[in-house]
Amino acid sequence: MKNTFISEEGEPRKFVGFWHYGVILTYLSVVAAVVGIYFSAKGRSGIGVICLLISGICDAFDGAVAKTRKNRTVRDRNFGEQIDSLSDLVAFGVAPVMIGFGLGMRRWFYIPVYVAFVLCALIRLAYYNVTEEERITDGSGDRTSFEGLPVTNVAVALPVFWLFATMFIRIHNGIVTQLIMAAAYLIIAFLFVYRFRMPKAKVRGILITILILTIVLAVLFSLKTFWLHL
Repeated sequence: MKNTFISEEGEPRKFVGFWHYGVILTYLSVVAAVVGIYFSAKGRSGIGVICLLISGICDAFDGAVAKTRKNRTVRDRNFGEQIDSLSDLVAFGVAPVMIGFGLGMRRWFYIPVYVAFVLCALIRLAYYNVTEEERITDGSGDRTSFEGLPVTNVAVALPVFWLFATMFIRIHNGIVTQLIMAAAYLIIAFLFVYRFRMPKAKVRGILITILILTIVLAVLFSLKTFWLHL
């Protein structure tokens, strides 16, 4: 019997968009980002960092999950690419600056830092979309490297900066912490748009990166705990 609620391409007839497991990790990334934004706005930047890590993990494997679906249509694939890029702007563009806001970076002179970070993330994502479409059209094969720092790498870099910066949270009412974070935002923003080749990691490389990041964060957390209890 023909399903009157699902189109031939797998789209629900009563709702726009695609609703299947192939995009679930992308949606979860946005959910984590919004939760992180909420808690960061309330001054709980640590929860914001945890949510950023969750978004990073979701993004690392969403492409692999999407490719397991058989008989993907062109519209389905294009939707996945668009929704991934849009979610990245929220999870790795807007949510990270809210972590700074949660750390007390609320004075007017931090606004240019936030603007530069989000704008460079936006430019980097748009440029990636253009080059990715060209690659697919030309039939150049699988991508082996990126130009500039991928926006999703914020999920790796910012937690490290945050743990290091918060070691100095008691110095001058947190000003040192805020200055370190401001420098981190500007450095990352610069790397978004600076043209250099960065190899694309496969699933094994991603797992190794997660392991290394876990070790680094554990060491920094231990040092931070020891330092703050002196």
